[in-house]
Amino acid sequence: MVLFSVATYVRYRAAALSAFDVDLRNNLETLRAALVEELSDVRQRPIPGAEGSIADPLRYAAGRTLEDFRLNGLYAEIRLGPEAEALLARLPGAGVEADQALIPDAEWRSLAGFPQARPFEVGPRHRGSVETFSAAGEPRPITVVVADTTRLVDATLGSIRRALIEFGIAGLALAVAGGYGLALRALRPIDVLTKQASAMASLPESAGPHRLDVPSPGDELGRLASTFNSLLAKIDASVSQTRSFIADAAHELKTPVAIVRTEAELSLSEERPVEEYQESMRAIAAESARLSALVSDLTLLAEGQLLDNPLEHRLVDLSELLHEVTRSLRPLATNRGITVEIETSGGTEFRGDERLLRRISTNLLENAIKFSPTGSSIGVAVAADPGRVEIRVLDEAPTLSPEERGKVFERFYRSPTTRDIERTGSGLGLAIAQWAVKLHGGTIRVEPRKERGNAFIVELPSRVGRAAATA
Repeated sequence: MVLFSVATYVRYRAAALSAFDVDLRNNLETLRAALVEELSDVRQRPIPGAEGSIADPLRYAAGRTLEDFRLNGLYAEIRLGPEAEALLARLPGAGVEADQALIPDAEWRSLAGFPQARPFEVGPRHRGSVETFSAAGEPRPITVVVADTTRLVDATLGSIRRALIEFGIAGLALAVAGGYGLALRALRPIDVLTKQASAMASLPESAGPHRLDVPSPGDELGRLASTFNSLLAKIDASVSQTRSFIADAAHELKTPVAIVRTEAELSLSEERPVEEYQESMRAIAAESARLSALVSDLTLLAEGQLLDNPLEHRLVDLSELLHEVTRSLRPLATNRGITVEIETSGGTEFRGDERLLRRISTNLLENAIKFSPTGSSIGVAVAADPGRVEIRVLDEAPTLSPEERGKVFERFYRSPTTRDIERTGSGLGLAIAQWAVKLHGGTIRVEPRKERGNAFIVELPSRVGRAAATA
């Protein structure tokens, strides 16, 4: 508003002064033409009392011109010489007394010499127009000035300034009041969201899901609240998952620790035969191994969450890796009377982390051996297609229901159909396999087989290998 007012005032002032200067220039041109005509007439007839002076005809013509041409109250001066040092005639006007000069003699030197009309300022309340020309028969130039008071223009500009200031103050007051109201209206939803967030911060973690009320989903605040709700949902899910994980881990750790403690206390409580001591030590060793495996799996998961890029990209032959894993699990399979058959097709080379790929294969195959009935046959197949590598582990364990297939990769999840099967392990095998597969950019899923059992399918994008090779 201030800039608009200033710009309006400046443009109007420039336009008003320009019109004022145009009027002065027109009067100046009229005066010059009248002086030339009067000088021509004087030279064509005798001039009383002008004999013997070359400047007398010009002074006489100048005086007659100003006497006949009153200029409607304008101030006028006619001077002679290159620096306008000689006064020929003066016409008081524009509020200047008859015995006074509007322009001091010292300023005439800077005004003379302009062949075309040029506007100039004379003090704070007058403006003039000056022009220097040559007349026929006159060796020295003639300078003509026409000036007028700017009182009327100044009064008009003063009125405009007052009006703009008054309207500016009124507009500023309205802008402040309206802006304050709009600011309150705009900030009210933010205040509501802030109070909701403060109230949620004081609630216990067990108070349930935390959500902000979305005032209007279509505007910026609504989208911000929706974004915060999405973030809060992820935080709630993470907290819930962490709490569940800690509870499950504590539960899993409690059993082997209790067995170790019980066996140790029984061994120390009284004298026992050597065979019983050995049996206790074997139980302690078995539970310690189980406890060590559980801690190792937890450490592996924590390592994957802390490292930004835990993968080591190496070229791995998946067919050879599966044969090595099968040989390492042969004692477990033999004890249960289970046979493992491996089928490969196409190029099975894949660039990835050999340690994690071996862990994926070991966990899937060990899971199949543990939960398949005695005398079963387990199939392992690896195939490479353009853009992907697929690993299938086919077991003969009880077929998982759709609900169980959605939870089987959760940490410490136990399927109800396999609770009566004696098993050992940390309960994190499939969770670790899923985590390792995702690190390689792949997917893992379980599907039911037609007859009996489940098919665990791992798909790895071969583009990951090519990207790593060029890295």
